[in-house]
Amino acid sequence: MATNRKEENVKIGFMEAMSLVLPFIRKKIAEQIKAVFLIVTYLVLFQTLALQIPITDALIISGGIALVIFGLAFFLEGLFLGLMPLGESLGIRLPQKSNLATILIFSFLLGAGTTLAEPAIGVLKTAGSSVLPWEAPLLFLLLNRMADYLVYSVGIGVGTAVIFGMLRFLFNWSLKPLIFTMLGIILPFTVWAYFDPNMISLTGLAWDCGAVTTGPVTVPLVVALGIGISRVTGDSGSSTSGFGVVTLASLFPILAVLILGTTFLSSVPAPISKEAFLNLSQDKDKIFFLFDGEDGYKDYLAKKFSITSGLDALDEDQEKTIGSDSKKSLINDPITTPAFSIQNSLSTSFLAALQAIIPLSGFLFLFLLFILREKLRNADEVFLGIFLAVIGMGLFNLGIELGLGKLGTQVGSKLPAAFQSIPLTESEKELKNFDPAIVQTSINEYGEKKQFFYLQEDKKIKTVPYEEDHFLEKFSVYNYIPTHGPIYGQENGVTGILVVLIFAFVMGFGATLAEPALNALGTTVEEITVGTFKKSSLMQSVSFGVGTGIMLGVSKILFDIPIALFLIPSYILLLSITFFSSEEYVNIGWDSAGVTTGPITVPLVLALGLGVGGQVGVVEGFGILAMASVCPILSVLSIGLWVERSRSKTIDSDDDEEIAE
Repeated sequence: MATNRKEENVKIGFMEAMSLVLPFIRKKIAEQIKAVFLIVTYLVLFQTLALQIPITDALIISGGIALVIFGLAFFLEGLFLGLMPLGESLGIRLPQKSNLATILIFSFLLGAGTTLAEPAIGVLKTAGSSVLPWEAPLLFLLLNRMADYLVYSVGIGVGTAVIFGMLRFLFNWSLKPLIFTMLGIILPFTVWAYFDPNMISLTGLAWDCGAVTTGPVTVPLVVALGIGISRVTGDSGSSTSGFGVVTLASLFPILAVLILGTTFLSSVPAPISKEAFLNLSQDKDKIFFLFDGEDGYKDYLAKKFSITSGLDALDEDQEKTIGSDSKKSLINDPITTPAFSIQNSLSTSFLAALQAIIPLSGFLFLFLLFILREKLRNADEVFLGIFLAVIGMGLFNLGIELGLGKLGTQVGSKLPAAFQSIPLTESEKELKNFDPAIVQTSINEYGEKKQFFYLQEDKKIKTVPYEEDHFLEKFSVYNYIPTHGPIYGQENGVTGILVVLIFAFVMGFGATLAEPALNALGTTVEEITVGTFKKSSLMQSVSFGVGTGIMLGVSKILFDIPIALFLIPSYILLLSITFFSSEEYVNIGWDSAGVTTGPITVPLVLALGLGVGGQVGVVEGFGILAMASVCPILSVLSIGLWVERSRSKTIDSDDDEEIAE
């Protein structure tokens, strides 16, 4: 018999094995293509057709998006094969073999570890390049020099949230008191931050961090742990089993980041003018603290303004050039920007994946083996899953850098072309042997004078506004940057702004409606509510909420409105609706926000916001994710109240009929 089995194994050749594996691989990749295709196609078509601007680096972006698709397919399969079985096994065995203290310590470490393994958490580390240190010193510090501290604080927040989530499962606590308590702390904190010139710019980032944490690693693992504990405590049949942890994991990181900001508040300067920052005319030591010393400050100037001679050697021409933000401040020899290296990007991406996945997996494995003294079941599958998760996360990280991040930033920076004239920096040209004698002056009906010159381009003659700061007299070179827009109506006209806001709503609505996790949540909710809350109603209400939230978030950036003015009224209204909602719908509604912030949405929306913010010149472009989280909760709970009211009327009507009979 053993010989026959060996012969049968030998008969399965490579082609036969591939015929079994390939359909499975195709299915997994097709799922990710569906998740990515709609939003990417929408962004590309909007920029090329509505904004009439071609996609730059289209080939690189396409390759990056392909890497995202393959990376997510590998990563999620690895998650289901490796990490989730470990999480559920631990959730079942933990209450049986451990005391409360051990459960809570494990919960904290799991929450913190899953946060570091989130694919989207790396986006926070790369979001600081667009923040200017003189406009938002505290925000600049936390996104650059202290970026690791920012991630650790988010991890601590999630770890604390998982502790309370497990306590809730163990003791069957209601979610409402936890929500009211947390927001009772966070909202006054946000109000105070609104009146501090440094904290106000950090508020959007803090609230966005709550959305970044609820991704494909944290949610499945902590929910699997919670369900495992619920089975042991006898609460697995409850309609709220597994819900609530996502909500807490969204709230605690907000508080953690705000607290982190206050710890560094006295160490950084208040927002100052660019001239004061460059001349070190005030708060010199605090400015140096932003860069970990004077050498770091000089390095920043060198990279930002292409100056190599050092701070002490700046002459008047250099200071003038720096003040104009010219990209070509070539008073001395220019610094050569290092060329993009695929090898460096690959090593960085996969090193980040190893640092995120391996410690988390090792922690789970060692806890199971040495604390709970349980053998690892299906070890071959688990190790294969961990390997796939590392490969997938590495590919995903590289794809974000090359594809989704580039696309989001590019579309975001081009959006204002709908209502204002924007520079097309990617089309910048050097006009050599430029002679200022060709510059002429025009005058309008109000007596305002403007300088211009004629430029021949593509066999056509056109007028170009003359900007004195773009002329480098030493080299007789003029840096010509073409402009584009406004496409719809007049400069800063209502029509163009409406086009941008409609774009934002449709993007949020369409991307959320296509989210696979929302489809799964809709099915679960319809089963829990015995058909009273239809799957279609949930999906449409969540999608409408996300679309509205992204639209409000974009308007916050366009009009430079502090995010607190959006968040505080929204959450006060939300708390009122939560008070009158049943526990069942509170769990569903508050957790629905976590579904909207997936691994595709977070990098794209963050990049989009920073792109728009950079183009319109606001201090920071955060807050879109925060609004995309609160609005779907509002819409779902509002629908839930309507469903409950309709159900109550139906029951009362049936009772009246029975009495009449």
